[in-house]
Amino acid sequence: MTSTSLSRSAERFLLASALVATLATAAHAQEAAAPAAQEKTASSDDHVELLDSMVVSATRTPQDLKYTASSVSVVPLATLANSQVTDLHTALAQTPGIVVTTTGAAGSRSTVSLRGSSSAQTLFIVDGVRMSTRQNDFYMASVFGGADLAGIDRVEVLRGPQSTLYGSSAMGGVISLTTAHGCGTPTGSIVVGGGSFGSWGSTVTESGGTQNLGYSASVGYSETDNDRDYNHYERWTYSTRVEYTPTPATLVGVTFRGQNADLQEPNALQYASNPGDLESDNYLGTVYGQVRVGESFKSRLTAGWHQNAYDWADSWGADDYQTTRRILDWQNTWEAASWATVVAGANAEWSHFDSTTVTGQLSDRANGYYLSTDAHPVKNLTLTAGLRYDDFNTSGSATTWRAGVAYWIEATQTKLRATYGTGFNAPSMTERYGSSWYNPNPDLRAEKSRGWDIGFDQHLWDGRVTLSSTYFHNRFRDMIDAQPVSGSWMYVYGNINRATSQGVENAVLLQLTKAVSFRAAYTYLDVRNDTADTRVAYKPRHTADADLQWAIDSKWTVGTGLHIVADRLRSATLEMEDYTTARVYASYAVNDQLRIKARVENVLDEKYEESFGYPALPIGVFGAVEWRF
Repeated sequence: MTSTSLSRSAERFLLASALVATLATAAHAQEAAAPAAQEKTASSDDHVELLDSMVVSATRTPQDLKYTASSVSVVPLATLANSQVTDLHTALAQTPGIVVTTTGAAGSRSTVSLRGSSSAQTLFIVDGVRMSTRQNDFYMASVFGGADLAGIDRVEVLRGPQSTLYGSSAMGGVISLTTAHGCGTPTGSIVVGGGSFGSWGSTVTESGGTQNLGYSASVGYSETDNDRDYNHYERWTYSTRVEYTPTPATLVGVTFRGQNADLQEPNALQYASNPGDLESDNYLGTVYGQVRVGESFKSRLTAGWHQNAYDWADSWGADDYQTTRRILDWQNTWEAASWATVVAGANAEWSHFDSTTVTGQLSDRANGYYLSTDAHPVKNLTLTAGLRYDDFNTSGSATTWRAGVAYWIEATQTKLRATYGTGFNAPSMTERYGSSWYNPNPDLRAEKSRGWDIGFDQHLWDGRVTLSSTYFHNRFRDMIDAQPVSGSWMYVYGNINRATSQGVENAVLLQLTKAVSFRAAYTYLDVRNDTADTRVAYKPRHTADADLQWAIDSKWTVGTGLHIVADRLRSATLEMEDYTTARVYASYAVNDQLRIKARVENVLDEKYEESFGYPALPIGVFGAVEWRF
């Protein structure tokens, strides 16, 4: 990076920080003038602060985890903050059932696999809007590989086929992110940090509200040189939500998230002489309104706009992509009886795709209609069932369904659960109409899946111990894969594969003492290409993650973590080495507002690769100063 560009980046960051600080000052001034009765924001049921015992993604409406049939995790953001996990990549890698693979370093291309599905078969939702596309991994580089947790209020991981509620791409499951809400007395933080590999950055957050208005805002900047030549990464992120409740029965709001990233890609070691450059911009905006009619019915309408664009260039060629999507979702929730809730809705998406490597401008339209019910016919028994119909003007229609059961045993604090469902994944425009490396195949069909799981959750020792275990089995057909074109350097996509994924997900949470906590997760995964009768590459059979944290006193917190990956392939027959990484961290509270943090990543200096040919980062030392106001 040149000194000029660095100066411009610093100027932009200072201006953004000043803007947020100005807004914060104004908010504080407004709050000081408001009556004391306005300390707490009034809102609808969807705006209450959800505890870890509540989930939304499983049924699209708040539900107690005790009565949820699906296998779902609430990513503990407060715990992750204490252990100094600040990026989405690391947070998800610690969650059962998830495998994250990156090309080596911060900001690099990343894929996420849930229960052995591909990255395209795992749906990302942000503020209720589908984010996933199947264009290629560069999209995930900008949204996932470089994503941080600033401005995020909640992350839920919903496992198993979920197309009945969410449509295409949800074959392996759903990862749902929610922008932070604000209410009450304004609060915020400023974090400045840096460390190894020329890394530095800062984040400013602010949230608060009055009696009828809540807001949140965040802006962040980071950059790093990583550890290889030609591997600089620079990123801006920003997020905001404003929510207004004119009456107890009505709610309107707006959210906006954005990310701008510049990435130098050194390429794999065997192709190091051909580095590339990626510029990526991602924007998501939503406007929503909700009205409650009586005590039993509420209707919510969400309009969303999503645009992702990237420019890629290396000596082999260049790609310039831009996808723009407009989304409407209308959801209605009816408490039909004290023991039954019905969710019905419809959504529509209009997609427009521009590319320098594809002739013309491509468009697609999709409509979906869904119906789901959640019933409690007897105490502690939950039955769920759902049906959905989707229609794409380019790839036809799909009907999916899902059913589940959960039973809560009060005496032993045990939940037994099981689900069965179907899923589908529509082909992308690049898969149907080609790109610089691929011939078109407009006859591609949607991928389809069937899956089931059975498991339990057990609470012991007055809730200080939580155990969970789930067995799952998924079958995929009409899998889309690329095959070389004879006599050409081009490829073409086709519906050629069938696959099976099965395994076991285990997790344990321990509050050993008031000051000492421990969590661990282990996943056994077996994914096979049934067509070729081979294992699928980059799907490790064994992944494990653990973290031990100790609050020594009111000032000091220390901890350590491990991440283990074993028994994986880089092709149908070639193995990759197992690896174990460790991290240590510590923080010191100078006072209630000021905290100093330090951590060492890959403390054992493990030499390993998540993707073949891309060495992961060696040992690195990082520190930060956090001021809360």
